[in-house]
Amino acid sequence: MPETWSFNGFSLSSRGKWDVESVIEGIGIPKFRGNDLRVPFQHGNRWIKKRFDSRKVVFSMWVKGTDRADLDDNIDAFLTAIGKPGPHTLSRTLRSGETRLAQAELCSEIQFVRKNPGYAKFALELELADPFFYGTGKTTDTQVAVSSPLSWTHVNAGSAPATAMVITLSGPLSNPVLRNQNNGVWIQYLGTILNGESVVLDTKYFTCFQDDENMISIVKHGGDAYWMILDAGDNSLVLETETTGGSVTLDYYSAFY
Repeated sequence: MPETWSFNGFSLSSRGKWDVESVIEGIGIPKFRGNDLRVPFQHGNRWIKKRFDSRKVVFSMWVKGTDRADLDDNIDAFLTAIGKPGPHTLSRTLRSGETRLAQAELCSEIQFVRKNPGYAKFALELELADPFFYGTGKTTDTQVAVSSPLSWTHVNAGSAPATAMVITLSGPLSNPVLRNQNNGVWIQYLGTILNGESVVLDTKYFTCFQDDENMISIVKHGGDAYWMILDAGDNSLVLETETTGGSVTLDYYSAFY
């Protein structure tokens, strides 16, 4: 099956009316944001950690009509569907049938170049504030702390690092700390979680709750500004706790370039 795209639930391929000719920008690794520091009286620059920047996805497209009037009607229908302000879901369905989603916004003008009375070409440019696409199936990994430290290999199926996840710590656990030995990122809850209790850490919104109680004041982390990073592929994870018998659960959607 061919690769297909939709924006805000609207298909960018409509048989005989409009279609994507090619994706001319936005497939691949986005550019990095940040620069190394120039230090006086030292050779070269000092390296600093960089982040992925926002990116654009640019489609080369065509629109057709049986005559000029029909072409104008199809152009109006297309613009009405995609011209709604704000971010909307950009869906990419691969040839394998797998679907990946991103949040995108129409931020640039559209200029139609008429090639003949019933045919025009144009470029559709969408801006992704978050540069990644995400899978539609949630990844869940639960490990029981039968001993401390507990080590295991977690596989991130995405091609990009995962930073937005929910980490659930279920008791009994005491001062549990989760470490990713691949990149040195760790997060710790400084407290006791009794049997039957749970603490939920949201690494996207930087929140920590036990039931409805905000426990952010007793969360520590290190290795990065992100609370946790799962690299693409294998990750060597370690859970350390002063009390065994509880569990840790990771929930997230894999990120893709």
